Amino acid sequence: MNSWEIAGHTLEFVDETHTYLVDGIMVPSVSKILKHKFKNKYDGVDKQVLQRAAIRGTEVHEAIEKLCKTGEVEDLKEVKNFIFLQKHYNFEVLDNEVPLIIFLDGEPVGAGRLDLDLKIDNDEGLGDIKRTSVLDKEYLAYQLNLYRIGFQQSYGKEIKFLKGVHLRDDIRKFINIPINEEMAINLLKDFLESKNNE
Repeated sequence: MNSWEIAGHTLEFVDETHTYLVDGIMVPSVSKILKHKFKNKYDGVDKQVLQRAAIRGTEVHEAIEKLCKTGEVEDLKEVKNFIFLQKHYNFEVLDNEVPLIIFLDGEPVGAGRLDLDLKIDNDEGLGDIKRTSVLDKEYLAYQLNLYRIGFQQSYGKEIKFLKGVHLRDDIRKFINIPINEEMAINLLKDFLESKNNE
């Protein structure tokens, strides 16, 4: 179990069950909140294909985290493409896998871990790495906007930009994602309302 002190609260993550607890009370992950809107995202995709994609995705995320923290370059095309993007767009990775809590009316209502805390020039932003064959910008917009709300609440920093980092085989893209706090809060409220009605 991982544990962090964030904004006066204790956030715990139980890896085996992919469960987040804030001060001992279970809260939904950002992924679970997103599932409320994107219910059938992977319906019709073969389970083995999804499993292979998940394993490869984890491998790529871990290799990029290792690169950012130690400078060690693993022999993966996605890692080399990440280095290319970093040089081309001149961004700095401040941190990886950043834990955060999302609050609504002062109450913890969600939690997650963000792929990339970025800096371009003097602005701080957030990024998410995707290995999907086609980048779902709508999903990414909701995800990153939820992360932005939680990150700002957790760390008291202003987030000026959001980026999708699309890496798959020869694909290497660094994509602007619009900031839309209202859209993310509406999803959050809709999700919470549906839970209350269950």
